[in-house]
Amino acid sequence: MSLTRLTTAPVKLCALVVLAGAAAAPAGAVDAAAAEPFSLVVMDPLAAPLSCPCVAGYAQRKYEVLAARLEKTLARPVTLTFAESLEKAFKKENCSTAHLVIGKDSVVRADADKAGLDVRPLAQLTGLDGKTTQTGLIVVPAKDPAQSVADLKGYRIIFGPSDCSEKSSAARTMLEAAGVAMPPPEEVEVSAACSDGACKILEWGEGVRGAAVISSYAAPLLEGCGTIKKGDLRVVAETEPVPFITAFITDKAAAADAEAVAALLLESGGDPELLTALESMLGFVPLEDDYPHQDAAQGGDAGTPVDEASAGPAEDASASAWPGWRGPNRDARSPWLPERLPAQPRFVWRQPLARSGLGGVAATDQYVVIGDRDAANVMDVWRCYAAASGEPLWTVEYPAPGKLDYDNVPRATPQIAGETAYVCGAFGDLRAIDLASGAVLWETNIRQQFAAEDELIWGSCASPLVVDELVIINPGAPRASWVALDAYSGEVVWESPGDIHAFASPIVATLGGVRQVVAFDRTTLAGCDVATGRRLWTLQPPYPGDFNVPTPVVVGDRLLTVSENNGARLYAFDEKGTIRREPVAVFGDLRPDMSTPVVVGGRVFCVWDKLYCLDATSLKKRWIGEDDALADYAPVIASEDRLLILGRGGELLLVDAQADSFRIISRLRLFEDELEREANPFAHPALVGTRLYVRGERELACIELAPVSKTQAEQ
Repeated sequence: MSLTRLTTAPVKLCALVVLAGAAAAPAGAVDAAAAEPFSLVVMDPLAAPLSCPCVAGYAQRKYEVLAARLEKTLARPVTLTFAESLEKAFKKENCSTAHLVIGKDSVVRADADKAGLDVRPLAQLTGLDGKTTQTGLIVVPAKDPAQSVADLKGYRIIFGPSDCSEKSSAARTMLEAAGVAMPPPEEVEVSAACSDGACKILEWGEGVRGAAVISSYAAPLLEGCGTIKKGDLRVVAETEPVPFITAFITDKAAAADAEAVAALLLESGGDPELLTALESMLGFVPLEDDYPHQDAAQGGDAGTPVDEASAGPAEDASASAWPGWRGPNRDARSPWLPERLPAQPRFVWRQPLARSGLGGVAATDQYVVIGDRDAANVMDVWRCYAAASGEPLWTVEYPAPGKLDYDNVPRATPQIAGETAYVCGAFGDLRAIDLASGAVLWETNIRQQFAAEDELIWGSCASPLVVDELVIINPGAPRASWVALDAYSGEVVWESPGDIHAFASPIVATLGGVRQVVAFDRTTLAGCDVATGRRLWTLQPPYPGDFNVPTPVVVGDRLLTVSENNGARLYAFDEKGTIRREPVAVFGDLRPDMSTPVVVGGRVFCVWDKLYCLDATSLKKRWIGEDDALADYAPVIASEDRLLILGRGGELLLVDAQADSFRIISRLRLFEDELEREANPFAHPALVGTRLYVRGERELACIELAPVSKTQAEQ
């Protein structure tokens, strides 16, 4: 794991700020005791006054917005104090006590214990990745030979303070389990700041085998603030996750206040302004079942790590982004969908586009990228917007003349990987673009470079796939049906011969125990070795003539394909990762020429004029649903129990994915413009957190799907 590729938020403790609440309670609304200011102490290391603005979009949490919500809810002033510890907070003016404390779980517990303050956890704050946890990272100098935790035997290791469980108890537990002997407590080397420990092991040089334990949320700032140079450190181990930011009510707060505060925190997921201010995907969420409560965890290190799988709805860090075609794993799965759609569309922002288009949206919590054309329709135009505000950040355009069926707008969805967006136009123009600046890092035309000779009718459609620092794309040339380019330089790494280009996008999957790229050319489906492009197998379908537009879908350890001539087919693999020629299941009545299925809850869902629901093991029909919003194509996003379908005329359908029949939970028409109402959307939307990014006929829109909180409704 490279330190520079971590995406968790940074930390560096710097300052203390006290903000007195300005709004007084209405006369007669509260008694004299309740009129006492409510004291909120923030010890969150990602709060803006406690961090540094070194990495854009991280560690600038604005708790002033939460304080304003508390004032309105409690109908009395709120004092807001930022401090690294309770001891420092209580030395500040206007902070003689604390009613609500928000900070690192283990640190707040330890501080409260020292101060003789009883605290009770109310809720946990999710990060931009949807998680409520953090981890400890054991880092070594980049050239150090250690590759795993077991290699650290005999190393001089710098830990964090005992009240930082991710840098102390969790790290010690992992090291001891790997057979690394720990020194007695009095001999443990401790560095309070992550930056100090990281710098020390670099200063020691090659004469000392050293390692340091840092917090996962701190990693980006080490390089972002210039504390270390990019590439100086390397992560060799990561601890089990432990709770991160928790909101604690203290014994100084009245019971009625505690109840009101808890309700407000748990409604925060429906407050877009508050989510943005707190750099949070879902706001504050209830405590997990295995959260270490007060009795078990007072004092920090006594806490038991939270199981990462239950720490929040996000499956992994990539769940905070929809980086390309059909999301992080190209399976159109999301960790969250709303229980119901809003009654009216809640547009966060809208930006005009020059032309309607087929290419989907790629988005992170910071950037939204989409392909467009110029007014004369002779140039590709790639546009990037700020995810939070819709502010245009950059455009990249270049001549791409020609004429294709269904217009000339890019078909391929951009692929965001790390700090780069990889984009491919309909005429084969491929570019790597720096997300922050819009600078073109490298470029080529894949059809010209690899001598593709077939006639372009629908254009280059396959969305770039980035895997193992390779960009995999489909020129459709005889000697280079599929190619892999170095993601950083654009240099050719391998070429895989085959037929002319297909229209489906490739995936990477482990099938039969073998990790491989699975991709179509115009006539066959193939599996290729990721590193070399060597064909592992080739499959010719029973009936020729498929256009091969839908993407293959992984179903457990099997592979599902759908097409207009061969229907739905489910294939198994042998122990060498080779596909078995005869499908294990077939459903011939599902014959979409464009729609790619989604698989969730043991079921396959696919739109083809109707919504088909099949058993994922046998492909037997469970039910078929009809609705006017369903055309021959519709993008579908799935959570564990619901489907979100973007149907005809830009109408959203929220569907029960567990029901025994077609059941629409709610629906929402996004656009009222006549042009939009008549259109059938082909561009796949992106869902990041609770915000849906949808391409309309002439605009890109960001829509908030989270429910409106009671606080918002009253405003």
